[in-house]
Amino acid sequence: MTTQTPPPPQWKQFFQSLPRGMRGGFVLLIVWSLLPMGCGLYLLANINSAHHWLGGEDLKAASLFAASYAVLTGLGILPTYAATIVGGWVFGVELGFAACAAGYLGGSTIGFGISKLVCSNHVATWIDSRKRWRIIRKTILEENFWKATGIIALIRLSPSGPFAVTNLVLAACGARWKEFLIGSSVGIAPRTLFACFMAATGSATGATDIQSLAQNQGVLAVIVGIVIFIVTLAVIGGIARAALDRALRDETTAIR
Repeated sequence: MTTQTPPPPQWKQFFQSLPRGMRGGFVLLIVWSLLPMGCGLYLLANINSAHHWLGGEDLKAASLFAASYAVLTGLGILPTYAATIVGGWVFGVELGFAACAAGYLGGSTIGFGISKLVCSNHVATWIDSRKRWRIIRKTILEENFWKATGIIALIRLSPSGPFAVTNLVLAACGARWKEFLIGSSVGIAPRTLFACFMAATGSATGATDIQSLAQNQGVLAVIVGIVIFIVTLAVIGGIARAALDRALRDETTAIR
């Protein structure tokens, strides 16, 4: 009597059905969608520990922070919003923004390089099956430098998704290095500056972390601050998304 081998789980069947060129990108997509969320919350709950680890608030500590920001966000371990809040909290607005901008540029370089290695023509084919991203891909590949860079900047400002996942998708869209790095840096700057300002404002109360801020200022004050932070980012993102939609509509009309 022969025993039947049970079929593999559905996720395994789906993974095996993917072309080999897409499997690496699919694994990164899943990891980069889930891992940063948990790590970001853990970091925000332990800002004081991160502050002690950095060893101060001077240029040397800011350089260590920028390097750590680059590696951890570039590898898709940390989300940029959590790292930026820590930068503003520890170093204030000016130095914090400079360190975050340097870290963001480094993280973009690392993440984009990894994404370029795992992306293939199969991923591009998948993107072309989605109208919105097909137009973005066509713009990035075929339009002039400034238009492609502007589209990337608006995508970053929107935001369209997690930092690491956006790196992956833009690499699959065929973005070139110069357009990607300039567009990413310009697009993220307003949100980074605002996040540093809000974090520095919280730190200026004398609190060592978000927990002590809630104890000193009251939970309601912290909730109001978080709401203001989220709403402001949503407004910035909404304006950017509307501008991106207009640009894509113009591009659709040009394609026709």
